[in-house]
Amino acid sequence: MFSYLFPSFLFLACSSSKDDTSSQDNANTWYEDCPLQAAEERLIQVGEINLNVACRGQGPTVVFLHGFPEFHYSWNKVMDELADDFRLIAPDQRGYNRSDKPEAIEDYELPLLTNDILNLLPIISEDPVILVAHDWGGPVGWMVAHTPNAHIKAFLSTNGPHPVRFADLIENDPAQQEASAYMDFFRQEGSEDLMPPEVLSQQFSDFLTQDELDIYVEAWSQPDAIKSGLHWYRANDITPDNMEVLMAEVSPTVPVPVSVMWGLDDDAVLASNAEELDVFAPDLNVLTFEDVDHWIEHRIPKEIAAEIRALNNR
Repeated sequence: MFSYLFPSFLFLACSSSKDDTSSQDNANTWYEDCPLQAAEERLIQVGEINLNVACRGQGPTVVFLHGFPEFHYSWNKVMDELADDFRLIAPDQRGYNRSDKPEAIEDYELPLLTNDILNLLPIISEDPVILVAHDWGGPVGWMVAHTPNAHIKAFLSTNGPHPVRFADLIENDPAQQEASAYMDFFRQEGSEDLMPPEVLSQQFSDFLTQDELDIYVEAWSQPDAIKSGLHWYRANDITPDNMEVLMAEVSPTVPVPVSVMWGLDDDAVLASNAEELDVFAPDLNVLTFEDVDHWIEHRIPKEIAAEIRALNNR
């Protein structure tokens, strides 16, 4: 899930934020006065862990979920398009950047990752939010959307697979099986030792400036950041049987509008993941994009922003 095949290490990233992670702040007043130009960050207690959360802009709330090996900063280009009209919240999910990094692999199982976001949403907004997800954020976002009374008004998945559809393809589709072979390496003990920040950064230079790469290297250099991100793979065996167990705990369908945007050149999470999703989302809109790869939020931020605006107007 959700990076290009090892050993190519084709990962990614993007922009700048003001840092204020020295203190925790659960006060709603902070989220009511987010800066417009550069995101401000705070540590927020969410259940039993602390998440580093970036906040930017004013207006209806949009929450962004990143994937591996990224962090909140990956959404900066999309935020640039929306900050004048929306309040934009982007957490570093469990294990990433300055958020807490539990040591046990089982602390990264999908239900716990989902609960982090379910617990965060009512803290940051009195009103239901638009939830946007990419890569590993996709399964988390889908599970949030399937949860009754999840405090969301719409869900947008950008090259972020539904866990049931993804599991079915891994089980039955040879092309997705081949595309997902890198996950076996990611799950190996010590694989993080072969992914130092300097190596990861080399794979992003075609679409990131040096200043942006420096910000990513700083996030990857946080203690155990890469190891904890890989725990998402180690903790979650994506099989149809396992996903059936998870789905038994939530609603079988998503009750809010869902949009799916998919770059058709994704070599890791194939475009077939954007098919046959209406069984999960009766109110579904699927948009596909030629010549766009896995890193869709960096490639077509204007189009993503436009779809967020469309969902807000529903």
